[in-house]
Amino acid sequence: MVLVIVALLLGGVMAMVSAQTEQRKWKDTQSQLEAARDALIGFAIANRRLPCPATCTNPPQCTSGSLGDEAPSGGATTCTSSYGGYLPASALGFQPVNDQGFALDAWGYPIRYALTATLDTTVSTCTTPTLPHFNNATNLKNNGLTCKPADLVVCNASPATVTNTVCDANTSVTNQNTVVAIVFSTGKNAATGGTGTNEARNLDANALFVSRVPDPDTATGGEFDDQVLWLSVGTLYSKLVAAQVLP
Repeated sequence: MVLVIVALLLGGVMAMVSAQTEQRKWKDTQSQLEAARDALIGFAIANRRLPCPATCTNPPQCTSGSLGDEAPSGGATTCTSSYGGYLPASALGFQPVNDQGFALDAWGYPIRYALTATLDTTVSTCTTPTLPHFNNATNLKNNGLTCKPADLVVCNASPATVTNTVCDANTSVTNQNTVVAIVFSTGKNAATGGTGTNEARNLDANALFVSRVPDPDTATGGEFDDQVLWLSVGTLYSKLVAAQVLP
């Protein structure tokens, strides 16, 4: 009987320690994503543009690819992987990184990064912009502050038609003219293909992303433990204006 009681007590303690460890890693990852967003703004001020995402092969460990640097290096042309890339830690001077130079979240997996690739040409002062815009210093300066992104969107659930790149009704968190860049962690499960439809939307290399509270694997849409942050166009432009980079 004593042994049974001791075993139950130990089991309870271990479960509590495990929960506290996961909570700490969640908070640490959130802090790392916020630091990554700040690093992107700092890079934009110093270089007058945003960096291209890094590329990776053999996820989630990323044993090869652009090795934590921009792809292409220097970002003068269209990014190799605008929507399915990784945080370019080498370009940002971001830590910690793995042996291949990829920035890591608190779970030990590479941080993902997406960058807008198109502009809203319905704006009267942005009808004929030269692309790429946000990752090219010359184009960013010449196209001007009135040019807004037209692709990245954040929803709180996957669209019913999973190939859609617009949110279903009443699921929009942002619209296509709001988000310049997204940084996110794939969480503890680090699902390479998503364990459910909601996580899968963050890994299918298109412009639609999902951000929601964590879900268990029994939830509609499957397990979700991704942590998602984004940089808005208003924030980026205001920082560049304050630093006298623009207009």
